[in-house]
Amino acid sequence: MSSLEIKDEASQSIVNFLKTHAPKNEGYSIEAELKIDFLLAKKRSKDKKGKQKTKKSKILTRNEKKALGFYVIPRNSIQYNDMLALNKVWSDYINELLELEDQIPDSKSNNWVQFTQSFYRADFHGAMMEVVRSRCPSYVGKKGICIMDTKNTFKIVSEDNIVTTIPKKCSVFNLFINDIIVCIFGKLLCARPAERSNKKIKSYLHPDL
Repeated sequence: MSSLEIKDEASQSIVNFLKTHAPKNEGYSIEAELKIDFLLAKKRSKDKKGKQKTKKSKILTRNEKKALGFYVIPRNSIQYNDMLALNKVWSDYINELLELEDQIPDSKSNNWVQFTQSFYRADFHGAMMEVVRSRCPSYVGKKGICIMDTKNTFKIVSEDNIVTTIPKKCSVFNLFINDIIVCIFGKLLCARPAERSNKKIKSYLHPDL
């Protein structure tokens, strides 16, 4: 008796054993179950379908989004009144993030570093801001709600429903949080919001010369 016949006989004896002792159930076939993956079988079942390749959902790259115009906001396409709700949501968010209901820590205290780090990592979509200094004089006095925060610019919509792009690096901003006005140098925010949330800034400031 050849080794191949011995394997076939052993396989059949296992099938007979399972038919005899396995609990019987409607719609359940020993042969069908063994065809799924039977290690002692001479050949794998031809009925078994190959693994279907799962299609990974393609995520658009930044350049592709830019080509599609995702970052282009027409100058007169946004209504200021429609953004007031976004500003209200941002005010609640920043109040909770910075715990402004408590007393703001002193600049010389240990809690000041944590306070400034949290503010730096915040999302500014919806923030009310005003340009108080800029290398370009035409930007000074521009005030509105931030509708887009990119690596190097803020896009704000003002009360006259005009969208303006403000470069961060050469500007200083006042941010209005309830009755609090926070002055911040735009050059410290020159990073995308997602990158800024994981980045740590130095706890000391260079003089603005």
